[in-house]
Amino acid sequence: MNDLLPPAPSEARRFRVRSLWAGLLLIPATLLVVVLALASERGTACVMRGTCADIPGACYLGTLAVALGALVWTQTTPDGAPPTPARKAGLAVLLGAGLTFLTLVAAHFAG
Repeated sequence: MNDLLPPAPSEARRFRVRSLWAGLLLIPATLLVVVLALASERGTACVMRGTCADIPGACYLGTLAVALGALVWTQTTPDGAPPTPARKAGLAVLLGAGLTFLTLVAAHFAG
């Protein structure tokens, strides 16, 4: 009877799924921040009059590179053993870099 049931997902697999969701949800979160910023008076003035904040592109790329590196680090968690504290810290870095990126995007339109 137990042969018909799929095996329970390991802790490492659940961890990889959580980190993948954290990485993938950065895309719709960015779109939401842009829409909300453009709905404000400052965001509209930024687009219409060019009064956006001058945030260097390297800041955006840096936070995205850190987030991508942390995503790769968490996705390479091996099966069989629970995630190590370093892998869990990678998930925290992924979330922190994503939030920093979203803050930079919002700050650009708040200029």
